[in-house]
Amino acid sequence: EISEDTVNFIPNFDGNEVEPVVLPAKLPVLLMNGCAGIAVGMATNVPPHNLNELMDAAIALAKGDVQSDEDLFKLVPAPDFPTGATIIGTEGVQRLYTTGNGPVLIRSVTHTEEIKTTAGRKARTAIIVTQLPYQVNKAALIEKIAQLVNDKKIDGVADLRDESDRDGIRIVIELKRDAQPNVVLNNLYKKTPLQTTFSGNFLALMGEHNKPQRFTLRTALECFLDFRFQTIRRKVRYQLGKVQKRLEVVEGLLVALENVDQVIDVIRSSPNQNAAKEILTSTDHPKSLNLTTKQADAVLKLQLGQLTRLNKDKLTDEQSNLLKSMKRLQKLLAEDDAVKKVMIKEFQETKKKFGTPRQTKILMNEDGDLDDIDLVENSRSVIVVTQDNYIKRMPLVTFANQKRGTRGKKGTSAKKTKEENQVAHSLTCNDHDTLLITTMRGVAFGLPAFKVPEGGRTGKGTAIPSVLPFKADDVISSLLPVSEFSDEEYCVLATENGWIKKTPLAAFENLTSRGLIIATLESGDKLKWCERCTDDDDILIGSHKGMATRFQAQDLRPTGRSSRGVRSMKLRDGDKVTDMSIVRKTPQKQDQCVLAVTNNGYGKRMKLTEFNTRKRSGVGVIAIKFKDTSEDDAVNCLRIVDEHDEALLVTSQGIIVRQKVSDIPIQGRAATGVRVQKVDTDGGDVISSVSIVPKYDGDNHDQ
Repeated sequence: EISEDTVNFIPNFDGNEVEPVVLPAKLPVLLMNGCAGIAVGMATNVPPHNLNELMDAAIALAKGDVQSDEDLFKLVPAPDFPTGATIIGTEGVQRLYTTGNGPVLIRSVTHTEEIKTTAGRKARTAIIVTQLPYQVNKAALIEKIAQLVNDKKIDGVADLRDESDRDGIRIVIELKRDAQPNVVLNNLYKKTPLQTTFSGNFLALMGEHNKPQRFTLRTALECFLDFRFQTIRRKVRYQLGKVQKRLEVVEGLLVALENVDQVIDVIRSSPNQNAAKEILTSTDHPKSLNLTTKQADAVLKLQLGQLTRLNKDKLTDEQSNLLKSMKRLQKLLAEDDAVKKVMIKEFQETKKKFGTPRQTKILMNEDGDLDDIDLVENSRSVIVVTQDNYIKRMPLVTFANQKRGTRGKKGTSAKKTKEENQVAHSLTCNDHDTLLITTMRGVAFGLPAFKVPEGGRTGKGTAIPSVLPFKADDVISSLLPVSEFSDEEYCVLATENGWIKKTPLAAFENLTSRGLIIATLESGDKLKWCERCTDDDDILIGSHKGMATRFQAQDLRPTGRSSRGVRSMKLRDGDKVTDMSIVRKTPQKQDQCVLAVTNNGYGKRMKLTEFNTRKRSGVGVIAIKFKDTSEDDAVNCLRIVDEHDEALLVTSQGIIVRQKVSDIPIQGRAATGVRVQKVDTDGGDVISSVSIVPKYDGDNHDQ
């Protein structure tokens, strides 16, 4: 098309030649190929796009089917990079398309495989990278990953190798056997170019004077359509001129063939060719045919062999075709819609001939932001809180199963001479759980479990005020791990003096580390327990002196965060509530028992059927009797357990025992129990906390 006067030409650098200002492109090349450049005070960075999508958008704009930007985004949802990969979310893309500036988040395409190792060893899991983000160098990426692994900034990688070949990219990241692929992959996304951001900047020379200006997706396509429209119009004018010139010659030749004897006579009688031309073009000569100069030249160039009837028929057909072409071209010059139809046909043919499927996938509903929780393995942990407000997190595998009645392992740095270092609370949870931490003053905090600083088995831990905005004179009363804030569950709060309330669990979903008042307490009372339940569950309350009562959770009316609640059980003089547990009424919980453990290390299991449902605020029934030799003994724990659960017993001096619940015998309510842990009562040590470890697929019970 460049030879058909479709674009303007200007002199080249030395003025000896001319060059086109622009090329008569049939495609929006700037958007299709993309470009990057930098100048003084400005820069451009346009990502490549898919040809099929650009042609569809151009066709829709030419037809007038695109009314809004949303309509355009459906046709061109995002850039299409030649290296494939995946675009995460479209928010940044849409900002780029509407404002001319925005980020495009690109993530590698990966999958996991089981890699065979040497004979006799288990297969390893490996992360396989098959597509890289746009403009990411493979060698530099592998070097970056290796450096991070060597610097211990990425854990879980056992081996790294490049298995790429002519068939494509294949980077193998072999993992250690205890590594979680998702956690390792998220760390790779955050710390390496496996996930990058393409900073798009739409800037180009546009307009009549080719001035640099920012553009949007719509303006770029509309500018291309305007350019293509003018290119076709100029091409049509050029073709129309050629048709008209040829039609003039053909019509002259037909006139000459109709008067062939007269033409021959003029030629024979003329002294030369110029004289014959003057006669043929003359208006007053008797032998003139009134031909134009171009027609006369064509006639004089005819050979005698071309004066046949067959040649006349060819000229007649050519005249007819030229008239049709002239009519079509004149229509294109007169009607804009006709030009648009030509453009649409060109776009359709181009799409059919050169179009390819999209290479880059799009994940529409993801933002690509990797939270801290995405980088942490969801392991089982033990959370320990001491009486002087120190907290730490330890892997559950630190404590192997032990036999009933053993001494246990030291789990804190507590010493006999320092009572404030004694263990106050312990629990097991998943690292992705949210800890609902309540204080005795009725304040609650929300803290992800993995944000609790990890400590060694004998370490003191971290001061709670450095983790939470905690008042120095307040004390943690309970820690409740929550995996999901369900609308059908409630949070049951109980105090030492026997008050209880039920609040929808969803009310605590947005609870943060800043804290929130969740209960109103009377003078001298302390908020001690926080558990989850539904209206189908029962609530079991136990007292220090060995009494217990069970009532239905639906007997409690849901109240707001600031209410005090109602009476849970009637306490005798000197008695107080020692524990609260939830009785789940689900099919898989038919083998539930009640575990009772005293401060001096005695315990037993009782059948749940021995505790019948009663009305709330009653005195209750006897749950355990104490040894005659332990007059100062009291109930420390009254929990619902299953046959496959484990108990984590922690003494005030930090001695921890993890044992199977099934090792503790089942006895009647009036029995005194058996020794479940040796406690140095002479040295002032007592059981301070009992945590139940439910059966979990990730645990190894044989450890």
